[in-house]
Amino acid sequence: MAGMNGDGAHAYRRDAEAVPEPQPTAEVVGAPEPAPVPAPRAARGRVTSMPVVPPGGPPERPGTPAPALGGPEGRISRLRIGWHTLPGSGLRRMRVDPPPDAGLILGQDRRQLPVPLRLFGPEPAPAALVGGVWAAQLLVFRAFSLGARVIVVTTDPRSWSGFGERATGRPDRLVVLTEDSGTVAAGTAQSPVLTVYDLGVTGPVTAPPPASWHTRLTLLRQLDRPGMSTLQEAGLALLHRLGSEEAVLASSALRLNQETARFLPFMADDMLAVIGDCDDRFVTVRPTGVEHQQLGPPRR
Repeated sequence: MAGMNGDGAHAYRRDAEAVPEPQPTAEVVGAPEPAPVPAPRAARGRVTSMPVVPPGGPPERPGTPAPALGGPEGRISRLRIGWHTLPGSGLRRMRVDPPPDAGLILGQDRRQLPVPLRLFGPEPAPAALVGGVWAAQLLVFRAFSLGARVIVVTTDPRSWSGFGERATGRPDRLVVLTEDSGTVAAGTAQSPVLTVYDLGVTGPVTAPPPASWHTRLTLLRQLDRPGMSTLQEAGLALLHRLGSEEAVLASSALRLNQETARFLPFMADDMLAVIGDCDDRFVTVRPTGVEHQQLGPPRR
């Protein structure tokens, strides 16, 4: 019968005849005590991703029972190597961000963020580069990594001779022509085409019609009035360090603001100004060791 003691706690009385006396047990001499099981270590850090769990739960390991899985409001299973679970409150806070812009990585901006260059696309726009052969070959070298095939139409074939073979180890990735054949090479998303016009201070007399995944890049080794129309028609303009007179012409052709135009003559050798691709930005191209070996140090 249960009752109350003086402290207010319940007291229980057992019937001595109902409770069996403990039986003596045999003692095993020399039996080792079981080793203590270490407590699981607490997970450190925060979960930044959660692999997709297949239907029916994660794959079982031989000899281990499959943990129970619950929905957003269900019971959370133990932490196991290879997959993680989140509580319902954390799952509701998860979101999917849109993927970053894809394209040719040109370099980093002032905030040290990567700057992708949308050089190829189903509806490409003509591009222009005011600078030297070094900057043009840097773009071509990085376009190779996207699977691009390159055609160079130039009045200075010596500057481009052997560059494609050195950069790719193949003779068919870059073709050097001294005259424009007028034909338009077909490109695809997996194998785009880049045609570089290196004609000094002007662009081509007759521009080929636009084609999908085929981009036309005009290299102006010096910006003078004959090249103003080429710069104005470009959907994307890249400017290496300019002289003071070149900066005035570029500012007029591209309608640059005063801050951007003022900085153009003072850019470092490894910087490019990107005009017309979203916001105007100054980009540090940061050549890699392989690019240094192939192209030499940055120069105009």
